[in-house]
Amino acid sequence: EAEPPMPFGQRRERLLDNALERRRSVWHEGRWLALARTREEILGILVLLDPDHRAGAPELMALEYGATVLAIELAHLQSLAEVELRLRRDIVEDLLSGTDERNVLLRARGLRYDLARPHRVVVVDAADKIDGERLFRAVRLAARNSSAGSLVVARADSVVLLAHTDVEWEKLNAVISRELGGSACRIGVGGRCERPRDFPRSYREARFALGLQGLAGRHGFSLCFDDLGVFRLLGQAADPASLRELVTSWLDALLRHDARRGSDYVETLAVYLECGGNHDQAARALIVHRSTLKYRLQRIQEISGY
Repeated sequence: EAEPPMPFGQRRERLLDNALERRRSVWHEGRWLALARTREEILGILVLLDPDHRAGAPELMALEYGATVLAIELAHLQSLAEVELRLRRDIVEDLLSGTDERNVLLRARGLRYDLARPHRVVVVDAADKIDGERLFRAVRLAARNSSAGSLVVARADSVVLLAHTDVEWEKLNAVISRELGGSACRIGVGGRCERPRDFPRSYREARFALGLQGLAGRHGFSLCFDDLGVFRLLGQAADPASLRELVTSWLDALLRHDARRGSDYVETLAVYLECGGNHDQAARALIVHRSTLKYRLQRIQEISGY
């Protein structure tokens, strides 16, 4: 005989509230339910199937005892998970700030986490005013589902992920956005970390890639520092504020035009400069005709004033 379905929605809430209030097992459509709880927090539900309603005092006592044991075990596991989460958060903070390398390696080894494998620092922020805890949960869940990494920490208005796998960043962005109910977010990806001392540098690069998207007013995109071409030189500047002023003073008009019209003049200019001003090489790299490139360069001159 098929097991009767559990209630859901408001009926489920009412049933659980009743069980909380009575502080003992309750009967519902062919089953007895006992809550595994700590004070007013429900950790789980233990169910005894009894379609003929024949369970007596011994059976219900065993059910409630089992729920108590289950609550103790679940509370223990929850406590361990919270401690591990805090330890992982501390490791991320120490890596980003460039603390003692040997100490971090020992603590990571204690958590059975391999810091010897290559990583990248990934910074995520949201377009809308998203609650920080909600953004953190969305990034952690998306990272876990895509096998990108398990070291995640909230920092100010953004979330930092230490990714040990080069996933498709646009897909990761889409998963995070879906977890946020469709709210757009931006992702900045730093350069490769071969050892713990590389993490502060990768974090600066990720913030730089994120900042470039902010200057252009773009959301819903991902940008990897390794793909920035000539702009990687600017990303190594010591003072980010001065760098933003420099980028804005030279590229503001182009960035705003690209954001407003969906054009790609900044990318065209970057490729052209990387090719040393060689029209044929730049046209091949951009996969456009030479005349198209010359038209774009003319428009870049008109828009930027340079």
